[in-house]
Amino acid sequence: MSQENLEKIISQQATTIQNLTDEIKLLREQVAYLTQKHYGKSSEQMSLNGQTSLFDESEAQSVPDAIQTITYRRQAHTRKRADLLAGFPAEEVHHELDDKHCPNCHHELKEIGAYPIRQELLFIPAQLKRLNHIQHAYKCQYCSQRSLSDKIIPKAPLNHGLGSPSLIAHTLYQKYELKIPDYRQESDWKKMGLEVSRQMLNHWGLKSSKYYFKPLYDVLKQKLLNRPILHADETYYTVLESETIKTYYWVFLSGKHDRYGITLYHHDPHRSGQVALDFLGNYSGYLHCDIWQAYEQLPEATLVGCWAHVRRKFHEAMPQNASGKCIARQGLNYCNRMFCLEKAWESLDCQTRYQARQEELRPLMQEFFEWCRKNKATVLPGSKLGKAINYALKHQETFEHVLLNGRLELSNNKAERAVKSLVIGRKNWLFSQSFAGATASGIILSLIETAKRNDLDPEKYLNYLLQKLPNEEILDSDALEVYLPWQAKIQKMCK
Repeated sequence: MSQENLEKIISQQATTIQNLTDEIKLLREQVAYLTQKHYGKSSEQMSLNGQTSLFDESEAQSVPDAIQTITYRRQAHTRKRADLLAGFPAEEVHHELDDKHCPNCHHELKEIGAYPIRQELLFIPAQLKRLNHIQHAYKCQYCSQRSLSDKIIPKAPLNHGLGSPSLIAHTLYQKYELKIPDYRQESDWKKMGLEVSRQMLNHWGLKSSKYYFKPLYDVLKQKLLNRPILHADETYYTVLESETIKTYYWVFLSGKHDRYGITLYHHDPHRSGQVALDFLGNYSGYLHCDIWQAYEQLPEATLVGCWAHVRRKFHEAMPQNASGKCIARQGLNYCNRMFCLEKAWESLDCQTRYQARQEELRPLMQEFFEWCRKNKATVLPGSKLGKAINYALKHQETFEHVLLNGRLELSNNKAERAVKSLVIGRKNWLFSQSFAGATASGIILSLIETAKRNDLDPEKYLNYLLQKLPNEEILDSDALEVYLPWQAKIQKMCK
């Protein structure tokens, strides 16, 4: 065999060995990742013992051992239990002897005092009460003109049924805020003496949403599209009548610093960009998102990338027992430093925060992206770390958009927390029977979450709407303006 052929075979074998080595490395990384996901903690938080923990561990380990004197102050014991009990109305329960005679000489005992032994709370179960609405008729004794008092009797939200405003509001609160499905509510109502089926409970939600909540939802949508900053996210859902396995809920909400706290859920069979176009239209403000390609089709919106997603990818790429020289840990430390800066600026006004970002955050971001370009060639493109670096560099401009306005946020966690409320409910409800039911669920959940963002009691708010809206002649935007959750009267009645 010639020398040339031998060198060619050696080169091919070296390439094969390198490919197999890379494949083994990727497979080991995948096994470690899946093991961590299955058995490890789900939280991405890291123990930060001071500012130095944001940098390499080697720097912290290089500090010589020294004797540390730790001093602390013990917080005085507070009477939390007594203060808590003092807020409830009190009723005394006296414990006296039935036979007030001395067991030795049989003379009558004389009371010499009484003293409290303990305090406890008494749970009083909810109860149902029937209200009989009586209509009075009147007649003028001079002209014999008859008149009824029907104008002062409030209309029921649903005619010819058991659903009163308070009853419907409570069932909706139980389902969408406490995540209790209809079949469990059915047994609970039966325990209280009310025979109502789960089909009837579902009917109440569908009709209330169609008649009263949908017009208010549309007004809130108009308000939302005029806000300068929005957050968006989406998650899957199951509808039995759907031809596809998955449908989707989209959530759109106003920013943290906005005076209008609005959170809207929109159900759609698809997750394509057409859904975002149909809902947002030519929205021209800032949109926080996770850079899903559907949002890139919005012609006027300025997308703002989520740095929590960047941080998560480096967190997932970091191997166990990683040292300070680990590339994934270095990328994670960059992200931690950015979030620490944002936390320190949390109480600043928007203009001051904008200036601080230009002076400190912008140079740190530039340094991070330069670091990504420097290390891109040294890692496997298909590895977790390679994907994290490529993700950051591919959408660099979108991630840097947070520097354009002091009201923008470093992450899209606000939208993810809004999605979590739906995800928790999805685990209990499992599915919706129809698209109409899924749409109604999104509308009701929108009103509840919007009420909570405006510091309202969501059950009181739903009850108030079901009392007042049936008596409105036309549910147009002018009539519904007074029912928006930030209005003074609503704030007073529904706290």
